[in-house]
Amino acid sequence: MTSPAVRGRGRVSIPYAPWIWIGCPPVFPEGLDRNSWAWHHAQEWWANSGREHGEPEVRLLAMILAGMHDYAYASLPMHQGLIHLPEIGLAPLLVSFGFWEAAGERTAQLCALVHADDPDAIQPPEVTEFATERLGLGLKSLAYTRTDVTLSAHLNYAWRSEELGTAVRMFTACPDLGRLHRALPDIEQLARLITINPVESGSS
Repeated sequence: MTSPAVRGRGRVSIPYAPWIWIGCPPVFPEGLDRNSWAWHHAQEWWANSGREHGEPEVRLLAMILAGMHDYAYASLPMHQGLIHLPEIGLAPLLVSFGFWEAAGERTAQLCALVHADDPDAIQPPEVTEFATERLGLGLKSLAYTRTDVTLSAHLNYAWRSEELGTAVRMFTACPDLGRLHRALPDIEQLARLITINPVESGSS
């Protein structure tokens, strides 16, 4: 499945495996709203799990998905989202995407997108290069913040296409460091599938 979005002169495509990811779109297809979208995906996820379940399990997952969607688009600088949920027993994890016009010096914009100088980090973020065959060389950062007694990890990636004038940010955060570590292979596999393609004539 693919979720496209347009920024700059590029259309960003994110192919994803529906048995690993649940699409968390900014707008819903005709006939769906947030609650019906969440209920549909909760039913589908449990049906595909092969595990015994009933309405209470579906209702709980639907409530979680709806709450995550509401928070995501009200509070985060994102244009598209995917929810990582490959198996029973894992908490759903939101991975967000922002699509921006390429602006200013390349490295400076990438550093800004991965929050390389995050003032809330308890120590300077760990920033490394991260390349994919489709997007070329980008940046990755890992930072930690603390709120009261909660330690959270923040993972960011960013790439930029000079040709198409488009920058992409992929990011997530989680207070369960083990949960984020479990998702990391799937997140980085997803990163390697992202493409930026020319906007076709008439696209918006």
